[in-house]
Amino acid sequence: RLRQFVLTPQEMQSPSVDLAFALRPGVGYVRISSFDVSTGADARAAIEKLGGSGLKALVLDLRKNPGGLVASALEVASLFLKPGQTILTIAGRAVASREEKAPEEAKPYSFPLAVLVDSATASASEIVAGSLQDHKRAVIVGQTTYGKGLVQSIFPLSEGAGLALTTAYYYTPAGRSIQKRIEGGLLGHLAPGEAPGRGGIEPDRPAAAAPLTRLQVFLDVTGSFPTFAAEYLRRHPGLAQDFEITPRVLDEFRGFLAEREVVPPAGEWSAVRGWITARLKAEIFNQAFGVAKGEEIEAQRDPFILAALKALDLS
Repeated sequence: RLRQFVLTPQEMQSPSVDLAFALRPGVGYVRISSFDVSTGADARAAIEKLGGSGLKALVLDLRKNPGGLVASALEVASLFLKPGQTILTIAGRAVASREEKAPEEAKPYSFPLAVLVDSATASASEIVAGSLQDHKRAVIVGQTTYGKGLVQSIFPLSEGAGLALTTAYYYTPAGRSIQKRIEGGLLGHLAPGEAPGRGGIEPDRPAAAAPLTRLQVFLDVTGSFPTFAAEYLRRHPGLAQDFEITPRVLDEFRGFLAEREVVPPAGEWSAVRGWITARLKAEIFNQAFGVAKGEEIEAQRDPFILAALKALDLS
């Protein structure tokens, strides 16, 4: 029957440092989804919670991070760079060049560091990755980043309007322009003294996810995992955190699919059995213990994270 609800809209603040956990004893993982006012402090707090300077290594995830406040990016970079090291150079045709350096009072961490990036890593997150790469402070793992390194100034116009005009570029400590080249335009030319490059931050160790099979795509788009997880938890309340996907649980999932007239060939099922096992466990943990726990399960098979651990000689 129809029901009436009264909803009161409220502003919700999503944390920019939205995930932090131990990948294994002494090895931390921290994900930064954007750069906001408190990101620098939140990143340090997350690292301290995981063990601080006592960590053996850290994986810093900047994938799908569109950027944000440059000041916060400088704070995060300063967590790992020595006092006085250059983080960023700003230069333009009609703008005086200036450098941003790690502050003299900085107390950086010295443990080995890997930074995850992809094609959606942009702007402020590219500043962090580029500075750590140029100073050889971190190994950059993943895909070439987006390439957004423009400084824009706002000029007021009439009737409350304004003009956003590009007045300078962001450069890494080695002089590489972060901005992606646009062939045939002004953004395709090198500035005086600029190091050659295509823009964006290129990884030291490339990584990518394997293409999904037909069965994997089907199971994802039909919501088979969350639907089965919800039913499974109704039948098995009070799940323990040491829960594992057993052959019996997999048989239950195959029965669940068969009831919906989905019967994949044995070879196709066997080829992605490990992936199905991990996805089932992650979705059950999502619903039983919260999304963060499910993310920890997903991390164990994440090809970017596995590549980072290998680059850190921790695989």
